[in-house]
Amino acid sequence: MAGLAIALLAGPPACAELAGDPGGTPVVRATPLDTEELASAARLHPGARLGPAWRLESADPRFGGFSGLVVERDRILLLSDRGWLWSVERAPRGTVPFRDGSWRVSRLRVDGRVPDAEDLARSPDGQIVVAFEGRHAIARASGGELEDRPVLDFEARSLPDPLSGLPGNLGTEALAALSAGALLAIAEHGTGQRHMAALLGPGGPRLLAYRSAPGFAPTGADHREGWLYVVERKLSAFSGFAARLTATPIDDPADLPDLLEPTLELARWSGPGAVDNMEGVASEPIGPNGTVRLWLVSDDNFSPLQRTLLMTVEWAPQALARASIRRFSRTSSEGSSDSDTERK
Repeated sequence: MAGLAIALLAGPPACAELAGDPGGTPVVRATPLDTEELASAARLHPGARLGPAWRLESADPRFGGFSGLVVERDRILLLSDRGWLWSVERAPRGTVPFRDGSWRVSRLRVDGRVPDAEDLARSPDGQIVVAFEGRHAIARASGGELEDRPVLDFEARSLPDPLSGLPGNLGTEALAALSAGALLAIAEHGTGQRHMAALLGPGGPRLLAYRSAPGFAPTGADHREGWLYVVERKLSAFSGFAARLTATPIDDPADLPDLLEPTLELARWSGPGAVDNMEGVASEPIGPNGTVRLWLVSDDNFSPLQRTLLMTVEWAPQALARASIRRFSRTSSEGSSDSDTERK
C-alpha cells in the first residue's frame, strides 16, 4: 500500500514525453459532483461554503496532470506538469464552467525542452509566470493572447540556493504573484512541517520557510487583495488523499516573516475518495462585500486510478475578522502551527 501511495504521487517519469498534438479541438466532459457528499467529507471555516464541483475527463492524450490554475473573467487556464497549457472560454451560465468547443492547448518549451511545470500565476502587469521543477526555475512570458500560440517559449531563471539544488521532484510546487512585482515560491521539500520558500522581488531574493499542517505539503498558491491562499495535500496509503485550503493576510511583501504560518483554515477534506491530488488554486472576486471564489484543481498523474477534479469554495473575508487576526512581522516568533480554525 505504501508503494502505491508513492507511485500515485510520482506519476510517469518527469522525462517521459507524452503523445503530441492529436489535432482538432479537444473535447472535455465535465460531470457535476454531489456537493452534499463533498460537504460530508469537509470541515469548513464559518465564513466559507462549498460551491459547484466537477470531474473533468477527456480522451485527449495531453489531458491531465494539472498542477497550476489561473481563473480570469473570460477564461480558465490549466497548466499540466507535462508542459501543456490548456485554455478554455468560461460559460456565463449553465451547469458546466466552460464553453464546449473552445478548448485550446499550447506546448511549453524552456530553452528548447519540455519542462516539468508545477504552478502558474498571472502577475498584476499581465505576465504569465510559471514555476518549474527539475531545473528549479521561474519563467515569465509577456501577456496577451498566449493561449492562441501553439508553442510558448520561456526563458527560465534559476531559483536561488538552496532551492536550486533540491531533489528533482521536490522543488517549487506553489507560486503566487504578490504586489510590487514580487513572487512567493514555496517548495514541497522540507523538514517536518517546514518547507523551503523564497520571496523573489526587485530587492533580490530572500529565503523564507512555510509551515504546513502535520503530514501535509504545499502544492499551490494564489494572492488577491491582501490575502494569500495556499492549498496543501496529504496522501495516506490507507485513506487516500486529503487536502486543506488556507488564507493568510499579506499586504506588503517586505513584511513577510521568515516563517510563514497560515492564519485561517478555510476548508479541509479527508476520507476515502473525498478529494484527489489537489495541486492548483486560483481566486476571483464575486461580490461587492469582498467575497471571493476559490478554485482548486487536482493532478491525476495521468493515472487511471485518479481523477481530475475542479472544485470551488466561496469565502467572505469580514473586516472584523481581518482586524482580529494577528498581523505578521519579520520578527514574528515561530509559535504553534495550528490555524485559528484548528484551535477552536
